[in-house]
Amino acid sequence: MTCRFQILLLLTLIFTGSVFPFTVSADTDTDEVILVHMEIPVDEDKAKNKLVAGSTWERATITITNTGNITLSNVTSVIETPEYLTINIPTQPVSIEQTDQITTALIGDLKPHDTVTIVMDVKPPISIEYKKNVDIEIITTFDTGKNIYTHPISIIPPPSMASYLIIVLSFLIFFGIIIIGKRFGVLELFTTIDLITIALIAAIIAVVLRYLSKMINLGWFDGLVIAIPTVMLMIATLRLVRKPGTATLLFTVVLLISMIIWGSHIMWLGFYLAEGVIVDLLVVIFKMDYADKRSTAIIYGVARGVTVTLLFYLLYAPIEWKICYDMWYIYLQVAIACVGGFIGGYLGYDTANKMAGAKL
Repeated sequence: MTCRFQILLLLTLIFTGSVFPFTVSADTDTDEVILVHMEIPVDEDKAKNKLVAGSTWERATITITNTGNITLSNVTSVIETPEYLTINIPTQPVSIEQTDQITTALIGDLKPHDTVTIVMDVKPPISIEYKKNVDIEIITTFDTGKNIYTHPISIIPPPSMASYLIIVLSFLIFFGIIIIGKRFGVLELFTTIDLITIALIAAIIAVVLRYLSKMINLGWFDGLVIAIPTVMLMIATLRLVRKPGTATLLFTVVLLISMIIWGSHIMWLGFYLAEGVIVDLLVVIFKMDYADKRSTAIIYGVARGVTVTLLFYLLYAPIEWKICYDMWYIYLQVAIACVGGFIGGYLGYDTANKMAGAKL
């Protein structure tokens, strides 16, 4: 009896060891045979899985990979998008059918380790009341199973009220500077020659440098094209005019010229004022040092670059252009702005010396 029991137990263990692992591995293969991945937006410099309401179309890609060792037949992928998003399907090799918020991709056979990419354009709503977290569900089916993939995204409301606040604050600061200038007689310090000098240099920055920046494409390093000569001319203006508020007046004139030539929005008044105000504040902090030393010229250039870069990517880009940049890209642009400010301040000091000598 004991012998029979031992034989029965042995057979049971053998059967369990051969069947149970097979069952587990079969489930594992089914789970891993299809790999689905979605990327939105596809631009590397934009924040992933974030859309700003009111922005234009964003490109999204969905990749479906057969990670198994056998060909999958009758592969079909159904993409369910929330009602807040508008979907457009561009022409592509994959056969796609679209009905309202349901997009069906008829892939067919998918060989081992092959990948199929589905391209779609996504447009967020014009406006929403508050931030919404929504999911895009992708259900991929084939003859022997299916895969369910959920991709979360965030829809950020357009900061319209912030736009009006920036405009109002910009005007308040602008008129506040004028009132303070009149109260303390700062504007009367500028002579006709000073105003002509500021106007000429502002025209070079607003027209010539901006035109050149549109012709030269350096990718991520485009900021250097206009940052370096702008800082050089700013340092030269400080040395030639040598009056309180010189930088603020310079960039205010740059804005006025830009509005006439390029059609800049009045909302950018605060942007231009900020790069001038920060430099004028540093001039006061350094005891009225109008870039008389190379070190202060470099500090002014770097401070101006950091200020305008942070203002643009953290405030003006999301509000005016409806673009939400990724933080690593913002840090990169700040670093590039520091380099541009350093080079512009270093070279601007020598340029200012030559221009000041020619003036004498």
